[in-house]
Amino acid sequence: MKEKQLSRREFLRLATVVGAGALAAACAPATPAPAQPSAGEAAKEAAKEVTTVTWYVRTSPEEQPWEKEIVIPAFEEAHPDIKINLVITPWDDFDTKMQAMIAAGDPPDIWSHWGPSGFQDYVIRGLVADQTPFIERDNFDLSDFVPEVLDIYKVEGKYYGLPILTGASYIFYNKKIFDEAGVPYPPTDWNDANWTFEQFLDTAQKLTQNPDDPTKAIYGFHDGTWPLDAWPWMWGQDLYPEEAYKTGFASEAYLDSPKAIEAFQARQDLTFKHKVAPSPAATEALSAGGNPFHTGRVAMQAIGVWGWWVHKGLEEQFDFGVAALPIGAEGRKAVIFTDPWMLSSKTDHPDEAWEFLKFLVSKDSQKAYMEAVGAPPVRKSLQADFFKLYPSMTPQEAEEAFIGGVQHGAESPNHLLVRFDQINNVITSALDPVMLGEKPAAEVLPEADKELEKTLEQIRREFGQ
Repeated sequence: MKEKQLSRREFLRLATVVGAGALAAACAPATPAPAQPSAGEAAKEAAKEVTTVTWYVRTSPEEQPWEKEIVIPAFEEAHPDIKINLVITPWDDFDTKMQAMIAAGDPPDIWSHWGPSGFQDYVIRGLVADQTPFIERDNFDLSDFVPEVLDIYKVEGKYYGLPILTGASYIFYNKKIFDEAGVPYPPTDWNDANWTFEQFLDTAQKLTQNPDDPTKAIYGFHDGTWPLDAWPWMWGQDLYPEEAYKTGFASEAYLDSPKAIEAFQARQDLTFKHKVAPSPAATEALSAGGNPFHTGRVAMQAIGVWGWWVHKGLEEQFDFGVAALPIGAEGRKAVIFTDPWMLSSKTDHPDEAWEFLKFLVSKDSQKAYMEAVGAPPVRKSLQADFFKLYPSMTPQEAEEAFIGGVQHGAESPNHLLVRFDQINNVITSALDPVMLGEKPAAEVLPEADKELEKTLEQIRREFGQ
């Protein structure tokens, strides 16, 4: 049976349909009535038939209305025998709460890999169910999904996750600040060879005002990239061997490579030498008044795919655009973030949980998600509509920036490396002196690399690799 396609009107009015069905049944010709159970027995029987599926999500002001007001009411109306238990946790606490739920023997039935840990970590620990038997049983049509995105969550030919969104890292920029300074906008074309890091720095310098006074400053650039691996990626330097993203385990690290040192030194210089980016202290001060991009205190902001929905609606204040990351060196790439829905291997209700997961990745649900949140869809048939969502960009500009990022990117390390939360903590702590402007990168990174390699070795030993 192929996936049933519902129009949006049908999707949001399932309650009316269900109600109409009940009315039609009430109007049917009378037939001999079987013996009826008592009211107490009927209530007891009905209660037995309702199954609760736990849906574990991150705290997100953009996504919560979609979850609470659109998805759950529509699904429960269409499936009166399944109730959805929505559990919401801040991103920073996502892993901790997940571990607590697992330890208590009560893991969620459906979740995504939010928080520092990722897909591979859950798979290695046997927490994720193979969805292939359900897909084959229901003949669930996957042909509309972007194939490369769908393949990210295949392990040995089996589907362990179905994606809901994808996108890379980008430069979001405030057109008003550019116009007032008379500076050309950055390119949406990721193949524009003129958009070098030097050109990016020159642009940021022309846009920066009062950098020594955070109360008055407008900075040319604000770095919101994550994880820190993103910076050497712009210089064409990966921090781990390529096979690490297939096995989940890295045999060594390249944090002390010349390109990595050059990349992190450039990152430090933006703040402490060129003064086009706020220091950590200035960032904290700026953020106290709200997102510094939203308050017009930065002209360009590097941020992951979430920028599309975090910044959606800003056009009421100022026009903004999305551009390619600058070219730090040959072979630069962006970080791709693809979020899948995973089904727990420990669930007591696999059929009901799959029914809900299938609903979440349906075309109607993804369309509702895209329109409510502004997140890029992973279904090919919805992408053209996504490119029309942002009034301060033409659909062609949005498409060029979005597709270029995906074509020049690779999936985020936190999704593919086992125990990335631990790895990320080591890198972040070791690089503190660079980020705080206390020591040059060349002085810090060799020791940081040794610490990272010790951690990678400890993780391999822990998992018998």
